[in-house]
Amino acid sequence: MPTDDKRTSRDRDGELFDLVVAYARQETVEPLRGAGRWVAVGLVSMALMSVGMVLFALGLLRAVQDIGGTTFDGTWSFVPYVFGVVFASVIVVVAISQIKRPRL
Repeated sequence: MPTDDKRTSRDRDGELFDLVVAYARQETVEPLRGAGRWVAVGLVSMALMSVGMVLFALGLLRAVQDIGGTTFDGTWSFVPYVFGVVFASVIVVVAISQIKRPRL
């Protein structure tokens, strides 16, 4: 039974291979690029937020030390540090409570 298709089986195999490669790229490489950007933005924002929170906790510690004057001298010198630790703990709890299932 003759066919109108003058292509050889090797040409058809080559086209099939190209089609499979293009599909694999579309379904793997493209989403991975999007995921890479998503991860990069997340890492940068995590680093900046971490630095900001550490600086804010240190500022709070220093403010309590300064405002307290001589109240927190001697045996009470640990109290400003408790303020800083409590602040950092509250931030960690709030951050953990906001974690949801990530979607790319």
